[in-house]
Amino acid sequence: MEIKFEYTHSKLIELSWPKSISPETLKQLIQVKKFLEHEYAEGIKEIRMGFHTLSLRLQLDIQKADCLELLDEINTLDFSDFEFQSDTWSIPVYYGAEFGKDLFKLSELLQLSEKEIITLHASKEYQLYFYGFLPGFMYLGGLDPKLHIPRKSNPERTVKPGSVAIGGSQTGIYPIESPGGWHVIGNCPISLFDIHQTPPVQPKIGDLIRFRSIDLQEYNDLKHLSKLGNYTWKHD
Repeated sequence: MEIKFEYTHSKLIELSWPKSISPETLKQLIQVKKFLEHEYAEGIKEIRMGFHTLSLRLQLDIQKADCLELLDEINTLDFSDFEFQSDTWSIPVYYGAEFGKDLFKLSELLQLSEKEIITLHASKEYQLYFYGFLPGFMYLGGLDPKLHIPRKSNPERTVKPGSVAIGGSQTGIYPIESPGGWHVIGNCPISLFDIHQTPPVQPKIGDLIRFRSIDLQEYNDLKHLSKLGNYTWKHD
């Protein structure tokens, strides 16, 4: 798989893969990120991941010739030997009712019943590709094609914390109150981002996410536990 680079600035370069959302591309992104963090830790200030990009903010200026040398080094990596251990996390969701404000409209647009949408959404296993947009916002791949739908043409000014939503070919959870253009189908009662914890998010990039449908009573119980700081994340 060919990796290219874009010389944006003397202290900012971007490595890019072919534009696809796939576990194989994610595996390579993770391996290259680990390689750079190990071999060039002193020269790199920050690495940000996308679905098929790594953006590098550097400590010192770099010339294009040095970028080409780095790219040659990266392209010699043996991706076949790289093994990545993924955990699978279970995240509770109360679907529909007052927490899934867009579920009814989504049902009309997709020509599926609300129950079918919930079943499809909760039956899949999603891979965490990267965090972005908001602190703790998980970009998840693996959404059933039957649920793919364009984002709203007119985004909402306010989306509640914990909102589970669908946008394009992805699904995700809003960790904090925010504007947003995804279709909200439910709500997660647990806190997804805690600045006082290390790390502030539990799932790591590459992990798998399963959504577990819960009733209102369990939602309220878990919400109470989370507010007290007594909720324990569950993973396999």
